[in-house]
Amino acid sequence: METRIDEIGDGIYCFSTYVPDIVPPAGFTFNQFLVVGEEPLLFHAGLRKMFPLVSKAVSRIMPVQDLRWITFGHYEADECGAMNEWLAVAPNAQVAHGMTGCWCR
Repeated sequence: METRIDEIGDGIYCFSTYVPDIVPPAGFTFNQFLVVGEEPLLFHAGLRKMFPLVSKAVSRIMPVQDLRWITFGHYEADECGAMNEWLAVAPNAQVAHGMTGCWCR
């Protein structure tokens, strides 16, 4: 597995990680998004096992410890499984979500 980086707008990046073992033979691609600015935001924390790949990709754009916001659409493993890993490497980051999504830290 590897994570591809595409700048899809000015300071907006899509991180795509293709996982061939999901839905073989086609595989499945997981996408996460980074908005770089004064308070950088990561949309989708992603699967826990993909954290090393995605954090390495994010570090090619900016220091991961500078993340300020982590958010996701729903609280299932594909969107927030690595949330605690992101919070551990980005000590000033906060989870931004509705009350049902903010279940830890």
